[in-house]
Amino acid sequence: MSFSKGQKSLFVAFALIVGVYFLIEGLVSAKSFLAPLTMAMLLTMMFSPLANKLEKLGLNRGLSSLTSISIAALFFVGMFFLLSLQVSSIASDWPEIEEQMKPKVGNAQDWLAEKTGMSTFNETNLFDIFSDEGSGSSQKEDKKEEMLKNSSVIKSAGQALFSFFDFLSLAFLTLIYLFFLLFYRRMLKKSLLKFVAEDEQEKAQNMIEESVKLSQGYLVGKFLLILFLAILYSAGLAISGVKHAILISVIAAVLTFLPYIGNIIGFALALALAAFSGGDLGTFIGVFITFGVAQVVENYILQPYVVGDKVSLNPVAIIIVVVLGGSIWGIMGMVTFIPLFGIVKIACDHIPILKPVGFLLGNDGMKN
Repeated sequence: MSFSKGQKSLFVAFALIVGVYFLIEGLVSAKSFLAPLTMAMLLTMMFSPLANKLEKLGLNRGLSSLTSISIAALFFVGMFFLLSLQVSSIASDWPEIEEQMKPKVGNAQDWLAEKTGMSTFNETNLFDIFSDEGSGSSQKEDKKEEMLKNSSVIKSAGQALFSFFDFLSLAFLTLIYLFFLLFYRRMLKKSLLKFVAEDEQEKAQNMIEESVKLSQGYLVGKFLLILFLAILYSAGLAISGVKHAILISVIAAVLTFLPYIGNIIGFALALALAAFSGGDLGTFIGVFITFGVAQVVENYILQPYVVGDKVSLNPVAIIIVVVLGGSIWGIMGMVTFIPLFGIVKIACDHIPILKPVGFLLGNDGMKN
């Protein structure tokens, strides 16, 4: 039975859609295994130069690998400790912040009711919903309110504890993978080259070197960018009088791992914290100036010279990759999928049949 050209194209398109669907489903299901392994592979490319230098200084491969991951672990532990101190500070100031939030929330509810005609419900309305007749004894309402608060606190604490241990397990797995990938990095490279014919090994070697260079440049550049922005944000927000400036600055700087949308979220968080901590007009002007100056410095100084055009992906591809990574692996997917697709583009550029895909992902088509 022969198929026409149109039928073959339809079959190929259908097979491609089904294949992509099951690939995404598989990536989602295997997140606990693949996500830390992928992050460890990217970090291996980042820390390989350090491990090589330590070996040249006389350390054996095991010690150089262990020293490299220890430096990575100390960095992340230090960041976590700093953020924990800031979170504890916010927790101690929370009653004051809550008192300042109440009139603002009330004004927002009044404005919403006036402009839209929608009625907002307060705590009394909320508990009336749960009562049998819309009213009852004060003792019954107080008991119901206390039970609701207790169940909400227990549920929130349980979710936070589960998320914390999930994060710790992923971080621990990543460090284990990172150690063994650094230790066996030369063997892994030789194994990859054995899959390629001898006359194609030079091209494969170039592709591996380009991929390693891309990952190193992107990740190292991003970490330096985050460090510079965190210092810049902290100085600007502290001068503006924003409380807990270090916490919001580190969060806003880390969010730059998410292109385009990260800066918007960081700016919104800074404004919200300034509003809820009782900031005046000068504080808001300071927040606007801080993020405005930071954007100029990032776009025209730090981004071109520190990060550069490392991944060579066009803006449309980057947005799609970030959204896809977030829907599959969450925050870790948003961080890892950009360099991964940069490596995919390098592979497509070196494989003749896939060159159209590399052109579609890259910046060359944006110039015409």
